Amino acid sequence: MRIVDIIVIGSTVMLTLGIIVILLVMLQQKQVIQHKLVIRDKDLQIQRERLVAVLQGQEQERKRIAEDLHDEVGAQLSVLKLNLGGLQPLLKTGNGETERLKETKDFTDVIIQQLRFISQSLHPQALENLGLAHALDSFCSLMNKNKQVKISFKTASNGQTVEKEKALNVYRVVQEVLNNILKHAQASEVWITYQTTPSLLTINVEDDGNGALLPSLTDSRKKSGSLGLKNIESRLNIIGGNINFTSRTPKGTIATISVDNYQSPAQNS
Repeated sequence: MRIVDIIVIGSTVMLTLGIIVILLVMLQQKQVIQHKLVIRDKDLQIQRERLVAVLQGQEQERKRIAEDLHDEVGAQLSVLKLNLGGLQPLLKTGNGETERLKETKDFTDVIIQQLRFISQSLHPQALENLGLAHALDSFCSLMNKNKQVKISFKTASNGQTVEKEKALNVYRVVQEVLNNILKHAQASEVWITYQTTPSLLTINVEDDGNGALLPSLTDSRKKSGSLGLKNIESRLNIIGGNINFTSRTPKGTIATISVDNYQSPAQNS
């Protein structure tokens, strides 16, 4: 065998071995990457499950407090109001007792109304009984009674029911958006539009405020302790939704909440 043939054969063997080594290294790297992706997905799943557990625990505690407020404190205030009404025929006239009693009854009515608002905020009973659109409409009505800001609710829904977990998280997100508007926007009016298609739920929350909501949200993203914005994003991440904030013309802010595939599997089938 000639030296040239030996060199060619040797080079071919070395080249083949080199290619095999490269392929083995690439295969090993691919396996390492896949393993890291699996670990990352498991970590994300664990984090999601922990977050869901925390939020569920919060909702259970809110429900318990709301029921206690409604059943215990609310009932006692109702009895107090009845007792005050029963005292009216016994009062003397001319010394201001009737007026003071009326003021006390009116003040009791205010407390009862505020208690209903707190109870509804903690645990929206209408959400379980009537669905997301009715629950948001009811919440807006309660907000209007506080006269902090005028809220208009409009629905363009075809009656599709939102899956229970997604409905609760969307409800909390709308609540948090409204809280941010009250804190930062100095708005006099808010418009909420509720729309559904068979595959997409969209809620627009518009305000006529000073536009300060957008900068405040930008600052909140830079702060690790911003619980309001973190709560919004966490809840939407759980249900596969998103929120987008834009400026409104001539003034104010528009928050657009959207959730794909919002119906339960039974409704989609």
